[in-house]
Amino acid sequence: MSFPPFFQRPKGVLLRITILRLLRDGAMHGYELMKQIEETTDGRWVPSHSLLYSTLSNLKDQGLIIDQPDHKGKVERTVYTLTEKGNAQLDEMLTQMAQMLSRMMSTVHDRPIPRLPRLLLDQLPLEEARDLLLKMRTNLEEIIKDIDGELQSLERKQKP
Repeated sequence: MSFPPFFQRPKGVLLRITILRLLRDGAMHGYELMKQIEETTDGRWVPSHSLLYSTLSNLKDQGLIIDQPDHKGKVERTVYTLTEKGNAQLDEMLTQMAQMLSRMMSTVHDRPIPRLPRLLLDQLPLEEARDLLLKMRTNLEEIIKDIDGELQSLERKQKP
């Protein structure tokens, strides 16, 4: 059985997607990318220097990004920019990921969030399974707060 690239190297694929997604918003140098990744993951993931720059080199070799020297400031840095090919590749990767998640969720029927972890919990030691469920509960509580805020915002917009 052949696994999609995501399952062969999940961190590598996520880093590629993350870099391309960040560069879609504008050109950045490596340190900015690293800080943005750290910020968007609340410090939970900071790719190593070598992983980040090898991924950037690989993306450049594939024509998905270009690099240019930036002479602003005291230190010369390399700034990376997304190419049209990179933008198209990002769209394709996001579509594939969404389809994969959709297929996964469809296998757990009408209540995917509570059922999906059950497929995986048996593979974890009890303490890790408990920690995972507690983290999921905390995350879900935060998501509910965000949804409530979005609903309130929509209701305010609907009022004449």
